[in-house]
Amino acid sequence: MKWAKWWTIPACIVVALAGLPAMSGAFDTKLTPEQMKEAAEYGAKYKGTDVFGSTVVKQACFGGYPGGEGGIVMSKYIHAVVISAMMNLKDKTVTEEKLKEIDELTTFKVIVIVSEEEAKTPEDVQIVLAQGTNNTLPQKTELGMKRKDYKQSIDATFLQDKINPRSNTTIIVKTRKDEKRYKIDFSDIK
Repeated sequence: MKWAKWWTIPACIVVALAGLPAMSGAFDTKLTPEQMKEAAEYGAKYKGTDVFGSTVVKQACFGGYPGGEGGIVMSKYIHAVVISAMMNLKDKTVTEEKLKEIDELTTFKVIVIVSEEEAKTPEDVQIVLAQGTNNTLPQKTELGMKRKDYKQSIDATFLQDKINPRSNTTIIVKTRKDEKRYKIDFSDIK
């Protein structure tokens, strides 16, 4: 009987600690109206690309992004923050309709920056999310904005239900000439 009591205390601790990742941060696949409003207000504090220097958005960036190669994970929260900051650049605010549209998405984007020379078409760049033994390919890849510094953004769209938003992730970016690996902890992204 004493053994059973002694054994149950460590077992309870293990169960409690195992449940912590579920309660800790991770980007949410469904945001509350309050979270969407919070994201829009956070983004509105910044003018355009200044938002990439903010604490919240920096957590979603990897590599040398936005100044160099690397990229950003556009969770719903980060997407709303960035859109709000870009609208603020034009002295406008993000609309409720746009926030609702973002919240209804079943996908998220990973945007990477590569050399313009290596990305003439979307097929020239392959982006893979590696989580443990699970490698996830994007649902769609497309050319994004062309930059003045001879860099090209590539937008990869991933299904939210195919990844673990609470996991360490390696983002693999393959071109014909190169392969780069970036590590990011999805649980750090809001």
